[in-house]
Amino acid sequence: MEDNFEKMFLAVLDGKSVRECEKIYRIDRKKFREMCEERFPENSEQREKLEKILAKNKSELQKKDIDETRLGKIVERLLAGELKTLNDARELYLRTGEDIDQQTFKENIVAYVNDSNDDELKRSYIEYEARKHPDYSHINFKALFIEMIAEEASQTDMAGKYGIPPRTISRELAKLEKNEEYKTIFEIAKELSRRKMQKGNSQDKASVFEQLERILIQSTLENYDEGPVIISSQKTEAEKKYEKAKSLLAEVKELGTTQKEAAEKLKVSISTIRRAGKTVEAYEKLTGREEQDDDSRK
Repeated sequence: MEDNFEKMFLAVLDGKSVRECEKIYRIDRKKFREMCEERFPENSEQREKLEKILAKNKSELQKKDIDETRLGKIVERLLAGELKTLNDARELYLRTGEDIDQQTFKENIVAYVNDSNDDELKRSYIEYEARKHPDYSHINFKALFIEMIAEEASQTDMAGKYGIPPRTISRELAKLEKNEEYKTIFEIAKELSRRKMQKGNSQDKASVFEQLERILIQSTLENYDEGPVIISSQKTEAEKKYEKAKSLLAEVKELGTTQKEAAEKLKVSISTIRRAGKTVEAYEKLTGREEQDDDSRK
């Protein structure tokens, strides 16, 4: 199975669908994901590449099965408040003999909104989600800043376009300053803002960057594949804590040392590692993942 996993992993990275690979390599989707999680820690290059590809494959598969005209009318009614819950919208969408789980239905709605060229629709959906998620966890701010740079828009422009408070956008941008992977995005965005302020209310539509700068910026942006601005599903705080704890334990295991030595190398306390173990154990008991893992090992 190990050899088949390696082949399947490379095939998926090369663009083949998981559904197609399941038949070729005889590893089902669930088992494949579990094996990936065991081998590649969260935030590793392999894991991130795989997650993006799986998300893209899932999105493309869902689009084939969706009636966009019917969905669009229902989305309008949902955002207008005529439909009180997402389940009401799902029930109205379904016809006799059809079925779709609520999470997949929501992902189809987000895909529909993201693919739209209607800024008002996007703003309405973001405001709808913000009533449930005031922390704007439904927004991929990295994607937003990449779009801002590509369009040479100001933070105020992006706030108006997506209906997000300017202070929230400013705060999220500041977070990237200490993120090594996205620090370049932070620096370009700050320089863009500075030059936009220098131009003031000028009606000049010319780029604030020189031609060579523009080429270099475009080249930089091509290194990022953040997907759409609106996220299709938000992780709960419990999920985030679990994944962070699981990632830390994976790093400790990979070092193959004592907890004390691992703590020194990873620059964390031993108590942090112990808490991570308790977090993982409690979450897996609560969600039943522990039993699923036991079944997969039989």
